[in-house]
Amino acid sequence: MKWWKVLLLCLATLLLALALLVWSAPARWVAPWLNARMHGVALRGVSGSVWDGHAEALVAADGTDLGRLRWTLSHRALLGRPQGSVELAGSMLDAQGGFVREGDTLRWHDVRLRLALDHLIPPPATPFGRPRGELRGQLAHATLRGGWPVSMDGDLRWQDAAVDGADGLLPLGNLAATITARAGVIQVSLQDEGQGPLRLDGHLQASPLGWRLQAELAPRGDHPALARWLARFGPPDAQGVIHLQRGAGLGAVPASNGVSR
Repeated sequence: MKWWKVLLLCLATLLLALALLVWSAPARWVAPWLNARMHGVALRGVSGSVWDGHAEALVAADGTDLGRLRWTLSHRALLGRPQGSVELAGSMLDAQGGFVREGDTLRWHDVRLRLALDHLIPPPATPFGRPRGELRGQLAHATLRGGWPVSMDGDLRWQDAAVDGADGLLPLGNLAATITARAGVIQVSLQDEGQGPLRLDGHLQASPLGWRLQAELAPRGDHPALARWLARFGPPDAQGVIHLQRGAGLGAVPASNGVSR
């Protein structure tokens, strides 16, 4: 056999071996590479393959175990079109969804999220108290370009909402948000579910140029502690309703409407 035929045969064999190696590459081989690029979190106990893998723990920078992680990745990633799904299962956080990346565009679909605020360590602190309860959300789809949602449809529920502050634990009831995005403008409709201690009716609009929030808040029934807490957002009118208006950037409410920026 001529030398150039031997060379071509060796090259073809090498390429085939590399393709088979990549096709069945163990996930543990790429775990160090992923950990170096996953800012703030790291994989522990990695098993399976690059295309269908598991991690016993997704660990935050402070050592918090966020839960078990599983992922699938289509072999189309070899052609520059990553596509797959991720699923995180933990006592504090559950999340799952499918994704497709095309250039600088990332598309998510069938996303589900559950966050137990009571299990967060350290518990989140805000000027208005520590939020309690559970967040549950879903996104039918979300298209992000450069990290910003240009198209999205979903909703978020804050179940057994409460804040833990100077007046103790203040129940707020069940609160809901409907989220949409079109052409890079995010619209969020905020409501309570009609029977809890807090009456809420509001709207949030956001874009890369600015944001605007308008809402009406009031206690439902006789709740002096809740009324005192709500007064932190502004003075109530004669009916006890607080008209909240905030904004920044080009999306801000005009200053004549009494908005603090």
